[in-house]
Amino acid sequence: MEPEKKEVFLVATDFTAIGDHAIDNAAQMARLTGAKLIVLHVINQTTKSNLQKEKKNLDYVGNKLLEICKKVEAQYGVEVDYLAPAGSIFTTIAETAKTTEAKYLFMGTHGKKGIQFLLGSFALKVVTSSPAPMLVVKKPASGNKFRSFIYPLDTELGSKQKVKWAVDLNKSLGSEFHIIVYYPNDEPTQRKMTGDLKQMIKILEQHKVPHTVTYHKKLKGFDQRIIEYAKEKNADAIMLSTDPEKITWNPFGAPEERIIYNKEGIPVLCINSKDLKVIIGAP
Repeated sequence: MEPEKKEVFLVATDFTAIGDHAIDNAAQMARLTGAKLIVLHVINQTTKSNLQKEKKNLDYVGNKLLEICKKVEAQYGVEVDYLAPAGSIFTTIAETAKTTEAKYLFMGTHGKKGIQFLLGSFALKVVTSSPAPMLVVKKPASGNKFRSFIYPLDTELGSKQKVKWAVDLNKSLGSEFHIIVYYPNDEPTQRKMTGDLKQMIKILEQHKVPHTVTYHKKLKGFDQRIIEYAKEKNADAIMLSTDPEKITWNPFGAPEERIIYNKEGIPVLCINSKDLKVIIGAP
């Protein structure tokens, strides 16, 4: 009998400290779930320019990735490999996630300012192109068990789809979910949100997923309330629905951006909306 195929987690690194944070989070979750980890560095023009400045050849990239893999294996005890394709971070990361059949993608962000690997609109471009849910991090895992998630539920069609991943995370990590419902004083919105929540709760209860429910009853400030609620609950991460057709970089900060780049450094699991006609709790 062939051994059961392991799930694959993919983590992208630019060899900076923030890339190390992404690897740390990915390795921690891989250890908890028994997944295989693949460390990815995309060889782009920036890589080549840096190598030229440091008078190093492309072999340096492979050697560096091998060094990272050995360190991760020794520290976390997970199976780990690496890839170093040439290309653009905006397309190659997503393509690699697809070809490796990665279940989750991990990336670090330096924030909205600077000139390094994942900045401002750069991070959003990678988020919206990812075929797999993507955990965006700014800090080391620090023993994160990924057991407590904030689950915002709003009027966007893709918001309910996250319940599928909530069920999966509970199955693999024993995660619980604190649902915060957008519920302003508007009867049509309240009616829709009541129906969506009822549908979600039915699925969560069917799979015995622990959850709580609270409401945001103001018209504005939902994004900031999500971050505040995550702090109140000491949550391990926020589960964010992202729509590739709508989410774009905004110099003033769109709601999704404010959550992804939150100053508290709370990890954000971005899940792109896909086929909105599917049953939301389907595997």
